[in-house]
Amino acid sequence: MTAAPARRLDVVCLITHMDQGGAQEAILRLARQLRARGHRAETWFLYQKDALYAAEPHVRVLLPESRPGVLGYARIAARLLRALAARRPDAVVSFLPLANALGQAAARLAGVRCRVASQRNPGWSYGAAIRQADRVAGSLGFYTTNIVNSRAVADSFQAYPASYRRRIALVYNGIEWTPSSLDRAAARARFGLPPAAPLALMLGRLCHQKNQAAAVEALAGAPDAVLVLAGEGEDHRDLEALAAARGVAGRVVFLGTVARAEVPHLMRAVDMFVQPSRYEGQSNALLEALKEGLPIIASRIPPQVETLGEPGEEPAGLLVDLDDGRGWADALARLCADPSLRADLAARSRARAEAFTVERMAEGFERALLDPAPSAPAQPAVA
Repeated sequence: MTAAPARRLDVVCLITHMDQGGAQEAILRLARQLRARGHRAETWFLYQKDALYAAEPHVRVLLPESRPGVLGYARIAARLLRALAARRPDAVVSFLPLANALGQAAARLAGVRCRVASQRNPGWSYGAAIRQADRVAGSLGFYTTNIVNSRAVADSFQAYPASYRRRIALVYNGIEWTPSSLDRAAARARFGLPPAAPLALMLGRLCHQKNQAAAVEALAGAPDAVLVLAGEGEDHRDLEALAAARGVAGRVVFLGTVARAEVPHLMRAVDMFVQPSRYEGQSNALLEALKEGLPIIASRIPPQVETLGEPGEEPAGLLVDLDDGRGWADALARLCADPSLRADLAARSRARAEAFTVERMAEGFERALLDPAPSAPAQPAVA
């Protein structure tokens, strides 16, 4: 049972847009955890790309439009300032760059004392304008604490002013996970997946960042594998064309968007999880694969190396360099052919998953909320 907090707070959890994504799921989880700990917490979306969470309790949308435009952003800023001034919350927690820069500026103008920003991706991945806005807001003290979800994200701000860096604190993502009640055969039937073939899953938006193309290319060197792509995005047609060009179109399944409630069933249906992302902050899909105890193949980028094991530990997955096409094919073929390797990696996944509980994430944010004074060291420490 969660202990009652030393002080009960009124917290607005603010995020840029309503859509299906890891950051949106994370901030909703955080708000639920804060309420479970005795705080008052609502989740506010600046605007709405998708009405996915519109009917949920404790949720508010400031501008229910998918493409606000310049005038729309001005209306959002005005509405946010009025709403914060009327509510006068004890704290604002923001996720994603626009909510950080715009939201915490409005919070400061409204007199909110505790303003916790959260960086979910490396700073260099932001557009130029929003990157500069975040740099200025963080350097001028608009953020009382600036939480990152991996050391790799913290490292992306090394060239920023000391006034920005000294407010950085590290809090890993945490997820809520209820395993599927289905067996593998029933889970495969639920999604219309092949009943016997080794299935490798990628879960996420079909886009340049997630790099599904690397997994499609790898199929040519792993003739037993079937790749399941769960998600939609701008790369869908290019991936179909690539699969056809490589002669593997019959072994790529495009599931489209999968509802969050269905993800545990999908994880139960497959044999392994593949994530060749070009960059991440800390991937919720990767954490879900750990929770399910799936063997993992992941790109050797700093946040994924960090997620799969502490320095000196045997990683909870096979790590492959981004540009090593042969390595991706070999890793996929090895997992298809070697049940003992799959079993070993599955055990490592389950053990590593214990580092990423939603309770630990909530505790880290709660400490920043209860003690909003900026941290002294420039180097990040776990909050």
